Amino acid sequence: MAKHDASASINEVSRISAGTEVQGNLISKSDIRIDGLFEGDMVTSGKLVLGDSAVIRGNIICSSADIWGNVEGELCAKDTITFKSTASFSGNLKTNKICIEMGAAFSGNCRIITEDEFAAISAEYFKE
Repeated sequence: MAKHDASASINEVSRISAGTEVQGNLISKSDIRIDGLFEGDMVTSGKLVLGDSAVIRGNIICSSADIWGNVEGELCAKDTITFKSTASFSGNLKTNKICIEMGAAFSGNCRIITEDEFAAISAEYFKE
């Protein structure tokens, strides 16, 4: 019997489609695409993409993110967060790099962190 490899493979994406509502916590090593409603905490060592109809209410830890939709809560990223022109963010942001396009709404605090600070924040989720 083959041993199961828990690491994410290339192009592996977890998806919550438009019209879908999820409540709870999500921990993943794959990229995540959200087009529906997610309420709870989300942790991924991959990239997070929020479509323009997406709503997340909760705390997020990710490698990077492209946000077109709405986020309410804490957002922490190892690399870059990009708020697209249709994005709306309300909460606290910790990231290494940030890009906010014209038209995006940002309400909250932003703190630029190092990769070491991210490693300390995410250590309990990404144990080897």
